[in-house]
Amino acid sequence: MLSEIFTAALGILKGIISNPARMFKDMEREEYDYSVYFMFLLSALITFFKSFHKERQSINFFSNDIVNKTLSFFSIPQIQWLISFLCFVLLIFLTGIFCRYLLKRCEKRKLTLCFLSISSVGILLQILFFALNLFLSQKSVYALRWVAFSWIVYLSIVAIRNSQNASYVKSVTIYIFSGLPVMLIIGLTGLAPFLLFLL
Repeated sequence: MLSEIFTAALGILKGIISNPARMFKDMEREEYDYSVYFMFLLSALITFFKSFHKERQSINFFSNDIVNKTLSFFSIPQIQWLISFLCFVLLIFLTGIFCRYLLKRCEKRKLTLCFLSISSVGILLQILFFALNLFLSQKSVYALRWVAFSWIVYLSIVAIRNSQNASYVKSVTIYIFSGLPVMLIIGLTGLAPFLLFLL
């Protein structure tokens, strides 16, 4: 059972890298379910364990002590991890709402699986950036982080388009409207929590 899930997970990762449009169209096949959930859980665990290697920041910029304590609380890496993944769930929920509003339909299960499956790329990038940090300068790695994030955004739009049979224009519109509330809450990390703590 585990070997089948792992094999299917590798197949999903390969498909998303080589031909994401076809992979997302095929995502409705039931044999992918457990593999997608496995990869999403693994990406969450990887970023959670990495959070313990990040220092907690103490905020003392403001005269109001309550504000400083509140901001310090939200700067705790584990809290950032939790909020980022909760916001990712919110992103999927809002995407479903805007799909129903703009497209008059929503394939909820397929949409959810497509978004969760993108976490497989996050796992690959976590491993890749671990190696890059050993050989490249911090500035170079930071620039590559933006490339990685842009790739995730692109995959998210492709996921909407191919899971809902929508045009690129509507897919981009849906993603922007769904992502804005998430970005207001936590920033860009809510759009791709499996890229947390790459640096």
